[in-house]
Amino acid sequence: MFFSDLKMKTKPLALIVDDDNSSRMTMAAALRKAGFAIEQAASGEMAIALFNEKRPNLIFLDVMMPGMDGFQTCREIRSCLGGEYVQILMVTGLNDIESIEKAFLAGGNDFIAKPINWAMLCHRAHYMLRTGKALKEIHLSRSFLAKTQDIAKIGNWKVDYQDNLCTISAEAAQLLGLSPGQREDLAIATLLDTVVGREKKFEYAIVEEAIRERKTFTVNFQIVFAGRARHIHMHGEVLRTETGDPELFLGVVHDSTQMKQAEKEIRYLAFYDSLTGLANRTLLLNRLDQVLEHSKRNKRSFALLFMDIDHFKQINDSMGHHAGDILLKNTADVLKQCVRRSDVVAAGAGDTPDNLVARHGGDEFVIILSEIVSSENAAVVARRILQAIPQKQVIDGQEISVTASIGISVFPEDGRDADTLLRHADTAMYHAKKRGNNQYQFFKEALNTAAVLRFALERDMKTALANGDFILHFQPQLRFSDGGILGAEALIRWNHPQKGFVPPDQFIAIAEDCGLIVDINKWVIETACLQNRKWRDMGLPAMRIAVNLSGYRFGEQNIVKILQDTLTRYALDGDSIEVEVTENVLMHDTEAIIETLHGIKDLGIKVALDDFGTGYSSLSYLTSFHVDTIKIDRSFVMDCCDNKKNRIIIKAIIAMGHSLDMEIVAEGIESVEQFRLLKKYGCDEYQGYYFSPPVSAIKFESLLQEKALTSVKEQKSGTRIPAP
Repeated sequence: MFFSDLKMKTKPLALIVDDDNSSRMTMAAALRKAGFAIEQAASGEMAIALFNEKRPNLIFLDVMMPGMDGFQTCREIRSCLGGEYVQILMVTGLNDIESIEKAFLAGGNDFIAKPINWAMLCHRAHYMLRTGKALKEIHLSRSFLAKTQDIAKIGNWKVDYQDNLCTISAEAAQLLGLSPGQREDLAIATLLDTVVGREKKFEYAIVEEAIRERKTFTVNFQIVFAGRARHIHMHGEVLRTETGDPELFLGVVHDSTQMKQAEKEIRYLAFYDSLTGLANRTLLLNRLDQVLEHSKRNKRSFALLFMDIDHFKQINDSMGHHAGDILLKNTADVLKQCVRRSDVVAAGAGDTPDNLVARHGGDEFVIILSEIVSSENAAVVARRILQAIPQKQVIDGQEISVTASIGISVFPEDGRDADTLLRHADTAMYHAKKRGNNQYQFFKEALNTAAVLRFALERDMKTALANGDFILHFQPQLRFSDGGILGAEALIRWNHPQKGFVPPDQFIAIAEDCGLIVDINKWVIETACLQNRKWRDMGLPAMRIAVNLSGYRFGEQNIVKILQDTLTRYALDGDSIEVEVTENVLMHDTEAIIETLHGIKDLGIKVALDDFGTGYSSLSYLTSFHVDTIKIDRSFVMDCCDNKKNRIIIKAIIAMGHSLDMEIVAEGIESVEQFRLLKKYGCDEYQGYYFSPPVSAIKFESLLQEKALTSVKEQKSGTRIPAP
């Protein structure tokens, strides 16, 4: 590498070229003492070969050699790759002007005449090394600058105040679409016509004045080159001599087209949703602040519509994100068509901000109706939107049902700031969704109270999971045949620090909506298996514990791995636990549910269908889901003794289940009459207050011990004590 010596890591390499051996040896000795490494060549041809191989930093070249003389050798070296940078000192016995000129014309950097002053030679050699380094750095700097200007699309032009002639760099000429003949020795007026153009009167005047008055300027303008518009940024300022006199006026030309486009894209990404093209949440909040200010100043009313696509997550999960994205874009198109500038209905609203449709996030959209006369104006738009959304859409070859729910808040009745109005519209939307699909709902304070309570319950549930406020109670499950306890259903209870015991029907649905059901299901599995392990270690009879796993997202909760890991951790077999699911859970994302249930059964775990008869499933699903057990819902059992239709349904369920080799469990048995009737119909198992309500783990241990003691007494007496 050239000039590597200058970093002082290695000695600089000098190539001595002379046909006289004695002269070479003498020069080599002197240069070695001066700190150089030496290579020697006896001819021009050998010198060229050594140069290409060794890449010396400095060459001492004798002029008078036989064959290829020093002048020709110098020219040949200069034509080699890298030869333009090496320092060449011509050594000559000819001390005439003609020889000196020939040396410089051949490419020599310096010359020295014989006889040689060796001390002077060594000083000159080190000086030439420094010169070579400086020239190399200048060359690299120029190359770097040229490359940088090319990459950054920067050129320059200059005005020389000595002759008032102008020059445009090649880069600037290329940027401005000029020919080579338009670059040099231009008059100032020609320069201005060329780089700015007289039609740009404002910019032209600025640049002209800056050059004349010798002051700094910056302008931006557009040109059309090669059929496309370019954005040009131009900056100029005076360069002065050491005495402060103006010498040059230097202008810099920058093609800022890509930067302008990038800025445009950044602005778009900052304020618009990339998927739907609607305003994003940032622009929504900005516009909402403008509308609030306008409405307060003019004492006007406006409305917020908060819309959510019903069951969007199930569509997204079952059909994939691509289908979900298509649905979002379709919905955005409908909203843009439904919300018009004419929906600003107040008279004299010339300065009213435009209506806005925004994607708030996920499948939520917000519409600002920036000025309304009455709430009915908002209702009209809400109805228009709900009617315009196609309820049957074909996406990726599949037909799906699509509806939406809309909540409406109105300024100033429902809030006087953006956060409150958005929150209240969201609350109203949630209650519209609870009323059924394709509904809209105005905000009412009563809805807000319910929303606040719901939020508090969500927050408390998170705390309960962290603090261990959830507990399991166990309700025994018994055989009709002999009254033996074969297992228990684990039922979650929430021991709230302020409210006491909160029943599951007050928090499970909320946990499903907010996603906490995933963590709750995991906790139930973990706690049930841990308790079963403790009972076995105490010597109590082996039995199964049924866990009721809730949540519409059952198929995506990684239940199989959680069950497998937990059973392994507590050294339990699959028959030590039973998974209960309801019909409603099975109706969502059927394929994922079937896959999950297959995985559960592969672990040796039985699956029970809970609350059978109260959902909407097809009977054919019983075989598709490979259910082992059907649990007859308590609503059929509670008045079975007095209700003939319920008795018929119960008998039909039992007969159907047995024909499919399923076990039948009756829930909610509370009286001896119910017990006898279900036993008569051939039901296999039961649970209910007739034997025991759900009890704590400690009380359940006592029940197991009592049953064990009863069995011992029966064996000793040879008689069976009747079931309760």
